[in-house]
Amino acid sequence: MLIFIIILYFVVASIGVYLLTKFLTNKPHKTVIGVIHGVLGLLGISFLIIYTSFLTGDTPYISILLFVLAFFFGGGMFVMSIQGKKFPKAIAFTHIAIALTGIFFLIKFWTEK
Repeated sequence: MLIFIIILYFVVASIGVYLLTKFLTNKPHKTVIGVIHGVLGLLGISFLIIYTSFLTGDTPYISILLFVLAFFFGGGMFVMSIQGKKFPKAIAFTHIAIALTGIFFLIKFWTEK
């Protein structure tokens, strides 16, 4: 299941790269793509919580915390874009940095297991 979660997060990251290119070029994107990105990210968090609830020993709790934090940043960006407000690019890059760090720690947990 852990491999599936990692693959899921690579899919989420791929969608995120698409959204980032649209954001940096100031081109509009369909809102549904951002919703799919967020829903898949939440699905990954859910699967990760379910996965860790059956583990004995070490758990990737750092990844879970980072993904939840990235979700809050992403949710804030989503709400601001729905309201038609612009948000600073620093928020988007913070969201990306937190999520990539979460993926890094998840892969690190997988390789050390």
